[in-house]
Amino acid sequence: MAMVTGLIPILRTALEATTDYNGRTMWFGFAVVRLIALYVSEIPWGKLDQDFDCKGVNATEFCRKSCFSSHFNVAVVSLWNSCYVYFIASLLLMELFTSQLRHNLTKAALKKRLAHGEAALSGTWSTELAHKDVVLDFHQQKTLLLLYLGCILMRLVGELTFLYALVFWHLPLVSEDSFPCTTELCPGTLTCLVRFPAEKRMALYLLGFLSMALAVICMVFGLYSGCHYLIKCHTKNETPV
Repeated sequence: MAMVTGLIPILRTALEATTDYNGRTMWFGFAVVRLIALYVSEIPWGKLDQDFDCKGVNATEFCRKSCFSSHFNVAVVSLWNSCYVYFIASLLLMELFTSQLRHNLTKAALKKRLAHGEAALSGTWSTELAHKDVVLDFHQQKTLLLLYLGCILMRLVGELTFLYALVFWHLPLVSEDSFPCTTELCPGTLTCLVRFPAEKRMALYLLGFLSMALAVICMVFGLYSGCHYLIKCHTKNETPV
């Protein structure tokens, strides 16, 4: 139910918006896929405390919790959700600027129409324009293109950071089925284990594969957009009239 609730505003934003640009549907599609992947990956990690157990001379509940806090000393699920919020924020940032650009284009077109003496139909015409789809051309909107490339760079940095956390922070937590544990509060050595490690590793592999795929797509799409639009715009400006 929580996943469906999270999907609704994303799908509504993607379907109801009247401003479109290159790759918009693809990015919102990845937002939906990633939300589903998060939902699936959180299932084996949802009861982490119950899946952690210790055996030994001082195997009390207090020592078990002490070893649990010592072993899982980095955020896991909360970090996944924070990275997803970061990804959505980069999408909404682009949506915010495209919405403002659409508003400016509508005002400019309305002023131009009023300048030609068509004030009588200006109200009806502006209402009709507000319901028409606007496809933004990066060839003409260089500032918006730079913002778009900046948003892609934000996603690339976020994905690489998330991938680093998965490989170097989270995967070592479940790389071994059992391990010795000694803390300052419990001097005796305990043998602790994490149940269902294979499922937890598979969840990390899923998120890592998706994050790596998104990082590659960010690099390819960013290079393509930069070369295709910036170079063409530069060449077009240098062409003699």
